[in-house]
Amino acid sequence: MTQLEWYRTRLVTEERFLQFGRLTNEYLCDMYSRVQEQTLDYIRRARIVLAEARPPADHGAADAEPIDIELPASFTGSRRWASEQTADSLALARLDGKASLFATMTCNPNWPEIVEKLRPGQNASDIPMIVARVFKLRLQHFHHLLHTRLGRIVYIVHVVEFQKRGLPHAHIVLKVCHA
Repeated sequence: MTQLEWYRTRLVTEERFLQFGRLTNEYLCDMYSRVQEQTLDYIRRARIVLAEARPPADHGAADAEPIDIELPASFTGSRRWASEQTADSLALARLDGKASLFATMTCNPNWPEIVEKLRPGQNASDIPMIVARVFKLRLQHFHHLLHTRLGRIVYIVHVVEFQKRGLPHAHIVLKVCHA
């Protein structure tokens, strides 16, 4: 079980995280930061081992320069990852044509699935796990509706962003086949 899976399991199984409100948000940020720090430390150590295995370019240099570590494309949020995501999206548009539709889906804090989980005095941003799960399910349902109502979709790209108050929204670009 990975560190991230362990934290997820705790969040789902322990009811008290629904009672802590904004403290839960702080806990989530701290735990995610720990996971990211561990991942970055692993990448750094692996790159140093690789660099040490290579023969030095200048055999006379006594003091080695610090190693610049570039994050791999597999690390979500890295420059390489963002470049690949952008390049993939642009390649889709270049090969299959410009997008037909652009949609924005915003989380509604008054959705019944969210409201029924709220305790007195709480708002939607106090239960981020519930909000994220409901939004993900609604987004999947929206994708299903797009596929069934619009016919054949050539490509679909979506990006989910989280607002300052903790509510997510998605930007969706898609190309519909009119043939």
